[in-house]
Amino acid sequence: MKEIIEHIDKKEAILRTAEKLFSEQDFDAVSVRDIAKEANVNIAMISYYFGSKEKLFEAIILSRIELSQLTVKTIATDEIMTSWEKLMAVVDFYTDRLMNNRNVHKMINRELTINSRPVLRDLLINKITVNKEYLKMMMTEGIARGEFRAEADAEMMMMNLFGMLQYIVGSPHYSCRMLDQSTEEDLFRPEFRERTKNYFKDLFKKYLLINP
Repeated sequence: MKEIIEHIDKKEAILRTAEKLFSEQDFDAVSVRDIAKEANVNIAMISYYFGSKEKLFEAIILSRIELSQLTVKTIATDEIMTSWEKLMAVVDFYTDRLMNNRNVHKMINRELTINSRPVLRDLLINKITVNKEYLKMMMTEGIARGEFRAEADAEMMMMNLFGMLQYIVGSPHYSCRMLDQSTEEDLFRPEFRERTKNYFKDLFKKYLLINP
C-alpha cells in the first residue's frame, strides 16, 4: 500500500511540476530533465508514467478539459433548474475554473494560437467544442420554454464569455491596464471574480431573457 501511495504521489508531483513549467515557458523550452529535476524524480519515471514529454503535456490539458466537460454536461442535463439557472451556473463554473487553473489555461491558449503541433491543437479544439454543444442545448431549451429570445446569437454569446475569460487569464498584464487593476494578482481576487461574474450575468440577462 505504501508503495502504491508513493507512486501516486510521484505521478502527481510530475503533473503539478510540468503544468507549472509549461505555463511559464513554451513547450519546446521545457525539457524532460527540467521537469524531473524540479519534481525530484528521475527521467525514467516520467517515461514510465507518460511515455514522452508530448504525452505528459497532453495528459495535463486533457484531464482538465474532460473534468470540465463532465461538469457542464451535469448542468445541461439537470431536470430541475430552469434554463436561465443552468446558464448562470455555467458562468460561475467557467469563471472559477479558469481563474483557479490559470496555468493550464495559459497552456491551452498557447496551443490554440500556434501551428507547431497541429494534431494536438485539433484535438484540443474537438474536446473544447463538446461544451459548446451542451451550451447550445441549454439555449435551445430556453427558447423552447419561452425563457430566451429566439433571435439570440448563442455562438457570439459563448465567444463573449470564453474570449474574455481566456484573455484575462492569458494576458493579465494587458488586462490590468484595461480593467484598472493595480497588479496581476488583483485580477484573481474574490472581489474581481465577483465583478466578472456579475458583468456576464447582467449582460446575458439583458440580452437573452424575454422578461428580464
